[in-house]
Amino acid sequence: TLTHTRNVRKSWEVAMNMSYTKSGREEIAGAFHLCEDVPLATDDDVTSLLYWAQTAFDYMAMGNYPYPSSYMLNGKGKLPAFPMRVACEFMKEESMTDAALVRGLAEAVSVWYNYTADLQCLDYRRGVNPETQSVGEMWDYQFCTEMFMPSSRDGIRDMFFPQPFDYGFAIENCNATWGVEPRPYWVTVNFGGKQISSYSNIIFSNGEYDPWKGGGVMKNITDSLHAVYIEGGAHHLDFMWSTKKDPEAVLVAREEERNIIK
Repeated sequence: TLTHTRNVRKSWEVAMNMSYTKSGREEIAGAFHLCEDVPLATDDDVTSLLYWAQTAFDYMAMGNYPYPSSYMLNGKGKLPAFPMRVACEFMKEESMTDAALVRGLAEAVSVWYNYTADLQCLDYRRGVNPETQSVGEMWDYQFCTEMFMPSSRDGIRDMFFPQPFDYGFAIENCNATWGVEPRPYWVTVNFGGKQISSYSNIIFSNGEYDPWKGGGVMKNITDSLHAVYIEGGAHHLDFMWSTKKDPEAVLVAREEERNIIK
């Protein structure tokens, strides 16, 4: 709802403002149940924490399936059904104090990072589990070598904080992390960017809840380039095994895809 969105958006600003004082950082550390050896001595440390927290929403949005799923956790545990709804329950009050906003943000993030519900403390320097962190690193390598995909957030059309894409930083990071120089236009040159009308026999399916739909093909391009939209669907829900909890929209999408392939 708009209330959830407004509260999550405001929580980042509140945490950033708290990061400039020792007492504020201590309050943040307590809210997130950070382990004793986790550094939170500067506002830069808090910024790192907030990026880590933001990642939880990214994954939960992709994995916002209508049933408990281990997909986003690479088989090492399960997220609850509709994890974004579970997380946002902690941000549902109409009027929340600054302290409540930070606590709510921490609880929301814990739906992802403490999916086992048995961790006594958290560490923003670590991923949710080694397997998922490894997959993230693989994607980062592909980003740096092939799929250079500029993306940003503005804190207006989303519920995060302003993050304009920085080409220079991204290229420097690829060099520092992987020792490679990205080719920003390689995909566009090789595959045509948005000019794909000469292609054929492709189905582009996108789920309503999937953050990646922002870069997806949302309408038919030609008679053989099809767009399938799945209302209430998360990251390629149509590719998952069928279950009794599948929404009607994904059943319709799968049937449409089968008919196209025939």
